[in-house]
Amino acid sequence: MTRPALLGSPIYDQLVDEHGDVPGEARKLADSTRREAERLLTWDLSASGADPAE
Repeated sequence: MTRPALLGSPIYDQLVDEHGDVPGEARKLADSTRREAERLLTWDLSASGADPAE
């Protein structure tokens, strides 16, 4: 698991070692969810192959 290189924060480093990089994982999941929501909520009819005249 990759974690941010923070100098002088041994408490954070210890927490990451014990529990994983929870903020980093949450950030990745939020970005993924945002991209999926943008894809699903796109109202561009030409991307769906639908005829806008119908």
